[in-house]
Amino acid sequence: MFNKTVTTILFFIAFVISLTSAIVINPKITVPNSSTKWRAGNTYVVKWKTTYNDGNQDVAIPDEYKGTIKLGYLEKNDPYNEHLLWDDLASGFKLNAGSQSITLPSDLETKRSYIIVLMGNSGNASPKFTIQAAR
Repeated sequence: MFNKTVTTILFFIAFVISLTSAIVINPKITVPNSSTKWRAGNTYVVKWKTTYNDGNQDVAIPDEYKGTIKLGYLEKNDPYNEHLLWDDLASGFKLNAGSQSITLPSDLETKRSYIIVLMGNSGNASPKFTIQAAR
């Protein structure tokens, strides 16, 4: 009985500590934004803030966090499915760099609902923006 109680208490303490020490880094994407128009097949720079809010204040993103950039799109009747259908546009870069060059696939169709998703230990989507089909 004593061992079960002690084990339960220790498990609860470890659980609480793990929750309080979890850092969610979700930097705001600044480029592209809702007025951005890109063309399929071209190279662009995705930009984001290099700080995140730790619950009390904005702090710099630690050096050890790496990121991945994906392309997706939203549909009018399905605003929660990000349709991340393509391979990574970039990966393994430092999140605290604040920007990363990407090349769009050349076979994209014209849409006004594309999004860029920046993933570190949490995903963060840009506002919808336009990509025009390649010429």
